[in-house]
Amino acid sequence: MSINDPQWGNSHRPEEKDPEQVPEQAGTAPVQPDAGRKGAESQQKSPVGPSAGGPQKPAGPPEGPPDLEVLWQQLVHRIRSKIALLLRRDPPAPLSEPIANRVADAAPNDAPLGWQALSLQSWLIGVSLLIGAWLMSGFYLVDANQRGVLSRFGVITSTEDPGWHWRWPYPLESVRLVNVTGDRTLEIGAPSAKRQATGMMLTADQNLVGVAYAVVYQVNDPVAYLSRVEAPSDLLAALSENALREAVASQPLSLLQGTLAKPGVETTQTPFLEGVRQQMQLSLDALKTGIQVKAIQIQALRLPGPVLQAVKQAEQAEQAQIRTLRETQAAAGESLIKARKLANRLQEESTGYAQELDVATMRLNAANPKPDLAEAQNQLAALNAALRQQYPRLFDTYADLVAQTQPASALAKPKSATSNGAVAAPTASSWRDPDLMRSRDRVDRPGSGS
Repeated sequence: MSINDPQWGNSHRPEEKDPEQVPEQAGTAPVQPDAGRKGAESQQKSPVGPSAGGPQKPAGPPEGPPDLEVLWQQLVHRIRSKIALLLRRDPPAPLSEPIANRVADAAPNDAPLGWQALSLQSWLIGVSLLIGAWLMSGFYLVDANQRGVLSRFGVITSTEDPGWHWRWPYPLESVRLVNVTGDRTLEIGAPSAKRQATGMMLTADQNLVGVAYAVVYQVNDPVAYLSRVEAPSDLLAALSENALREAVASQPLSLLQGTLAKPGVETTQTPFLEGVRQQMQLSLDALKTGIQVKAIQIQALRLPGPVLQAVKQAEQAEQAQIRTLRETQAAAGESLIKARKLANRLQEESTGYAQELDVATMRLNAANPKPDLAEAQNQLAALNAALRQQYPRLFDTYADLVAQTQPASALAKPKSATSNGAVAAPTASSWRDPDLMRSRDRVDRPGSGS
């Protein structure tokens, strides 16, 4: 090749250059554009034979996914053939020639599809397993404390007792298990409760109080419970708050504090809480909810700041009154002991005084000669003076006798005197004060906690 060749430096690869400018052989003149175009057109018109140079490429399967219609026709024809073979009938007519050609082109015999290679028996076994698993899912167990409510297409049809049962699987039938023996508790207003109270309640003595309580209930009709109650917690919360608010408005704060439920202690149903339960039960029965309220328990009372301070002051005053009552009771017991001892002494001294008078009288009567009046008076005065010294308590005044029965703390207080200087006897009302007696009953009552 000469340096003056116009093809110097040009690539001879036909895939990178225009085929019209590529020479057929090295060292030859370039092909003219018109001649190259005419040659290509002549090659397209006349197929290249074996003598045209190079082997002919064999025709392969068509590119792209198979035709779905062709696959469906082939599957239907095979299924019909298998069914006819099982039933010992004539096989179906073969596929039409266009479809058969398309089937042969879409799926050659040497490379069949995987799912088309399955036999009818394999298909029947797979479908049977699926149907069997679907039917087996219809078995269910109802426990001893439950009842099963069976629904068909969303409509309740029956109630099932404890044991194994079968239903048509979903979506034909469904079953809901309801516990009908266990107690359910709905806590309202407690810090750990999911539902909080709506607000404060007003008591009969005009005190605001926040009540934390619990509703213990049970389901006795599962069909009514599932069909007529959409949100049992909301319904019970509304009814219990309404009934409890009316009951609290008729009770003082002190009575509410006595109805608090203590942990670990079985709460007895008071008439106040029993009325709340009955009112709730009447409302639930009117709605036909299938719920039975068993108990209402007050767990805590929350008081506002001013009310809490006033309650604490009242409790302190009551404690002071109870303390005074106990001191008074102790002093009264001590006075009673002293009074009984003094009564025994007076009894003994009065008996001795009477005996001395009898002896003196017998001496005067037995004296001979009889003394005159003046001498008898003198002897009587001397005897009286001697008896006063021997039995001094018989001649004490009432004030002196009372002073001997009082405790040391009471003697330090000034004595109340009457107009004539005598100490007034204690009246029965001072020892029978109604408030003190009520406080004493609370103190002496067993289990009061004081």
